[in-house]
Amino acid sequence: MARLALSIDLERCTGCRSCEAACKQVNGLGPHEYRNKVMWLGAPEVPALDFLTVTCQQCERPACVRACPVSPKALSRDPVTGVVSVDTSRCTGCGECVLACPYGAMGYDPVDHHAVKCDLCAPRRARGEGPACASVCPTRAITFGERDSLVARAELAGKPVRDHDHYLQGPATLYLDRKQVAGTASPDRLAHARAPALLTDQSTRQRLTAAHTQAPYRLDNSAPADEVKPGGCHICFNGCTLKFHLRDGEVVNILGNDEDPVFQGRICPKSQMTLQLYKHPARLTRPLKRVGERGSGRFEEISWEQALDEIAQRLMAVRTEHGGEALAIHMGTRTGVLNIMGYTRLFSQLWGTPNVLTTEPFCDAGKVVALELTLGSTSVGNIYTEDDIGSARLFVYFGDNQAETRPVNFGMVNDWRLTSGARMVVIDPRLTATASKADEWLAIRPGTDMALALGLIHEIFATGQHDQAFCEDWVQGWAMWRDFVNAQGYSAEWAASITDLDVTTIRTLATAIASADGCMIFASRGVNQHSNSVQTNRVLMFLAAMTGNWGRRGGGYFNVASEPDWVMVPVPEARRAPITKPAMGRSPVAWLDGMRKGSPYPIRALITGNNPAAQWPGGSAVEDALKSLDLLVHVELFRNETSALADYVLPAASGIEKGGISRLAEDRRIVWNDRIIDPPGEARSDHWIWIELGKRFGFEDVLKDEYKNPTVFWDEVFCRATPDLNGVTMARLKSTPYRWVRTPVAHEDDPEPGTLYLEGTTAFGCTDGRRFPTASGKLEFWNEALEEKFLAIGLSALPVFYTEAEQLIDLPHLAPHGEKAEMQVSPFFHSRAVVEGAVWTAATSDSPGAKLRAHGFDTELVTGRPTAPHFHSWTHYFWQAQEMWPDLYCQLHPDKASRIGVRDGGRVCVETPRGTIEARAWITPGIRPDAVFVPIGWDRTQPFHPADSVNALTEGALDPVSHQSNLKLHLCRVRAAT
Repeated sequence: MARLALSIDLERCTGCRSCEAACKQVNGLGPHEYRNKVMWLGAPEVPALDFLTVTCQQCERPACVRACPVSPKALSRDPVTGVVSVDTSRCTGCGECVLACPYGAMGYDPVDHHAVKCDLCAPRRARGEGPACASVCPTRAITFGERDSLVARAELAGKPVRDHDHYLQGPATLYLDRKQVAGTASPDRLAHARAPALLTDQSTRQRLTAAHTQAPYRLDNSAPADEVKPGGCHICFNGCTLKFHLRDGEVVNILGNDEDPVFQGRICPKSQMTLQLYKHPARLTRPLKRVGERGSGRFEEISWEQALDEIAQRLMAVRTEHGGEALAIHMGTRTGVLNIMGYTRLFSQLWGTPNVLTTEPFCDAGKVVALELTLGSTSVGNIYTEDDIGSARLFVYFGDNQAETRPVNFGMVNDWRLTSGARMVVIDPRLTATASKADEWLAIRPGTDMALALGLIHEIFATGQHDQAFCEDWVQGWAMWRDFVNAQGYSAEWAASITDLDVTTIRTLATAIASADGCMIFASRGVNQHSNSVQTNRVLMFLAAMTGNWGRRGGGYFNVASEPDWVMVPVPEARRAPITKPAMGRSPVAWLDGMRKGSPYPIRALITGNNPAAQWPGGSAVEDALKSLDLLVHVELFRNETSALADYVLPAASGIEKGGISRLAEDRRIVWNDRIIDPPGEARSDHWIWIELGKRFGFEDVLKDEYKNPTVFWDEVFCRATPDLNGVTMARLKSTPYRWVRTPVAHEDDPEPGTLYLEGTTAFGCTDGRRFPTASGKLEFWNEALEEKFLAIGLSALPVFYTEAEQLIDLPHLAPHGEKAEMQVSPFFHSRAVVEGAVWTAATSDSPGAKLRAHGFDTELVTGRPTAPHFHSWTHYFWQAQEMWPDLYCQLHPDKASRIGVRDGGRVCVETPRGTIEARAWITPGIRPDAVFVPIGWDRTQPFHPADSVNALTEGALDPVSHQSNLKLHLCRVRAAT
């Protein structure tokens, strides 16, 4: 065997830190112990972002071995493989080797007092498995093998190997250098880069002591597991497949499923860190009843029988006085699709309330409605395969930080485009990890994506670059849009004045999209979380369609999760409780007046499996509304801000503690989890809770006891209700070693669909040869029926530009709630829902934004997901996620920091008319000078680094079409904290 090494491709690494998570779990490492560590590095003066994995270099002349004072030495180098390892039985913990390593790659165990270092996963190599970091790396940045072969492979690919032997140690590890990136000072920017202070400040991590480290960390994982079971991650939309490694019935490792033909074992850190979820000491294990004032956090433990009996009694009291509609149910994605679209819907129909929602109004409701209007389906056509998405020649990201939010999917995209030479353009107010990998980053003014897309459409039409044949054959209303965009003057020059982008840049991008042999347009929360969400999505969809990038491989419009075309799980008509009032909108924001004022009718009880107090926009208004309720029931894994306001807190099971499907993957894949382990204490699945609560009202003939088993419920009820899922039976799901099926599938033995809507095919569920599942068989952008729907709420099916009311320049917007707005039943939802009409308002000097600017609100607040280890609030209970990214932070430009007198890592106050929060300053030139970014997910009750939620600052103005909330843009002012 020749010398072994790791090859680390700096062009592919996105800093997700999955390698860190894998290293810690397979080696049983706790807080402050590292065998590898990923550094985020930024240039101080130019927008640039790099990521460097620091790990043992397996040196030919290792300084650590020479420095070891023990005899015989505790450190040694294998003469064949070149791997340097530490014998912990000999190590005295003197730390000389740690100090001697010139690369800073040696770690230290502060509990057992010995050196810690990478040995390329010796126990795994003995089993023929290779280092864990390389096996999980979502971006294929880390490769393991014989060093000579790795060097030869790099030379063949034309990748320069970075010379980092400045200390004459003869390092084996290869670093493949990045190409020159636009906007950077020099190719060797690593030499001048620095890490943000919040990542290097170790004092903030002192709370992460060994006391917070529970099994399976600090266990000896050198022996193989007793059994390995397949399943999936239940956290985000990537839909990653996993293998759960068990020993004595407990999960000891969570790694990627190497039998998955799509992901091939690649996973991000979140799935791995769910190890800390299943045995977490802070998990809720018994029902709690409030005994103090609401918000005091004083509870007593009670039995399930008492909890459900009392909840049922109080629900009946609400129903008797106010009607069934006075109960609202809000289930977060933590509870799982099977719960959200299954058990909850059965209960709500039996009870008689239309006020049942998910997190969709805060995530992608605008996209869902836009797809239904345009495509007639929410099933997106493209899939993550090399011959589909991987064959695109241009990737354009609008407000989608895929590298940090879905690292495995981005890893595939980035790998394909680096291999093929395709281009990537990222449009975002800040230099995200995604933007750092792009050929071009366009720092757009927040909230103006619609203007940019309209300018691109105008330019493509004006220069005759549209796909005339596709438009004529497959786009209904395309000529109306062409004439309208031209008449409105939505030119590249107009778009430039609004977006703050150069007109030449806009024209060049238009030509690139129109001329590419396949362009994939990606969008996400940066587009969705606005009050113009539906119209912006429709404009981007038109941009894809007019250039022929729909219903083809390598071209399309992608906006996070693709969903089946849901059909409500059935309840016999005789058992459905009458609902006499329409739903109070399609957003929890619309419930607040019902809770506080009884308008348009009272909402007096809420059952939630989410964290409304921190995650709903509105800050103190949300807290006041929750406090005003007659009954608040909170179903959760951990106590959080909402728990403190609840009357009853019910302990929930999650993931493999209950089984089922939790999330829908981005490209129509459904991943199944069996129930593999028991939940802690008396925690129960959401399925069990709804069935047991239903028994108190006589619902057991529909919410049957046997449905506590999710496999029974899936086959007998759930997959039968929705035609897309009819063929996705338990037998079909369990027929593969990776436990996923791509929809739609009509019959159990039907072949799995690939790319949808290809020319010459018939859309799923259509029998008349229609290519697209609309009434016309075409993509529908304008017709009289659409126009009538939009006119009913004060808009047009033609894309009149508007954005948020709070901007740094005066732009068209919708009248705020309460100004000229009238309540009416929306024509856009499948069931009756009352919404407020929209009033389009031209740009004026007395706009809401102008009034705020006059009071010093001179900065645009952008919110969004934090880095890859975090997802909303629940990862904040994982000590390793907190070790990676501990503090709530505020990204701001050096010019802004200089004006307010704050240093990197210092504390800043961010204020809007709704409230004020504090955060750590992350000073970076990779953000617009007049904007700041604060991530979501923190709340005041979290165990390690509590902080006010950024939603203390947001208002959540609603898109009148979909009731999507604006979470992405508010005016604020920023100052140094005192």
